[in-house]
Amino acid sequence: MKRDSIMFDLTSLPDRQEVEFENGVFELTLQKNELSQQLTIDMVAVDDETHKINGEPLTYGVPLWYWASYDWLPPERLVPMDEAGLQSSVTFGNFQKSVFLLDDSLYEDGDSDDD
Repeated sequence: MKRDSIMFDLTSLPDRQEVEFENGVFELTLQKNELSQQLTIDMVAVDDETHKINGEPLTYGVPLWYWASYDWLPPERLVPMDEAGLQSSVTFGNFQKSVFLLDDSLYEDGDSDDD
């Protein structure tokens, strides 16, 4: 099963993408911390700027915002991963080459957007 991915312009960071999720539209901003070289994501709801989380690190195999239980968060499970299973970390060098930010939501009864 091919997962949907969210793509950013890595040549122009920070880069902002407006993404439509099941429960609304959010702006996701990817940035790179020059000191630690870590990639992070800020998220803000387009219709309510008080709904935001800043500086979420991209950690391989760990869903974004897994620790948060806010009812306004998108239900989609966004995970930085390599579908081929060859990588074990997220780096600026492998992001969007082999590691992608993927929608790893589990669909019930085999439902997916591929139908």
